[in-house]
Amino acid sequence: MSRDLRREEIIEDGGKVFRAYQTANDNFDQAIADHLGMDRTDMRCVDLIDQAGGMTAGELARAAGLTTGAVTAVVDRLEKAGLARRVADPTDRRRVRIEVTPKLWEVTAPLMGPFLEESSSILDEYSTEELERFTAFMRRVIEVQSRYTQRIREM
Repeated sequence: MSRDLRREEIIEDGGKVFRAYQTANDNFDQAIADHLGMDRTDMRCVDLIDQAGGMTAGELARAAGLTTGAVTAVVDRLEKAGLARRVADPTDRRRVRIEVTPKLWEVTAPLMGPFLEESSSILDEYSTEELERFTAFMRRVIEVQSRYTQRIREM
């Protein structure tokens, strides 16, 4: 079987671009955290809570790779900042869920809005099928990376 050098170059370049994206994303998140006077752990946790539409402290601890004690401190800081709140779980009143508050979007919209607006115009350059394939690719990468993250944590 012959080697497809162009494919190998594209895969290598794609890996470099993916890593550069991760760095750019990390720098962007840090800039937002700095602007808001927050630490990265708190920013990551409030994002996880928002992505999930709310979660328990235990779920947040697992998702963020933190201890339950660390999560308690994070949630206390997020509550103090008005970005999250503890609410009774509607399915089990003994449990408490953590939800983001509207203030999260009030403070992040001026920072994220222009970025999201400009970025969304990039999507117009791609067909629906290309976007579907890209989304499928990202889901698979996230699945593999999550699995390896767990393996490393268990070492």
